[in-house]
Amino acid sequence: MQERQVPEAGFQPQGYWRDRRPALRVIARIVCGQLLLGGIVAAAWLLAEPCAAAAAMFGVAIALLPTLYFAAKVFSKGPGSAPHDVLRALYTGEAVKLILTAALFVIALRWFAGHFLPLITAYAAALATYWFVLLGNLRS
Repeated sequence: MQERQVPEAGFQPQGYWRDRRPALRVIARIVCGQLLLGGIVAAAWLLAEPCAAAAAMFGVAIALLPTLYFAAKVFSKGPGSAPHDVLRALYTGEAVKLILTAALFVIALRWFAGHFLPLITAYAAALATYWFVLLGNLRS
């Protein structure tokens, strides 16, 4: 039976968040970027039709909600957690993220069947945010 790691006696909550600041900044950049880029795409579709803009915003939500869930799931494990607990959180988070994305697409196809192009372009723009943020982090 494996023994779980327990945080040291000198463990303080301030250090808990301080150790995670770089990762939390990346997550914040991804979420803000998805909102910004998705909002720009939705505003462009608003020029065509209000329903198209609503479909585009739902496309952004399809990308954003699973991202937020995954980040919350992964960060639910602290620095003192056992490696298998962290790995379980990663796998569970990714599986639920995929299921949530599929469920949101099913809902979107029922609500916005006639406006699939705005939905998928906004979703693709929101997903492209990952690349922009990660490339920006590599350069710095």
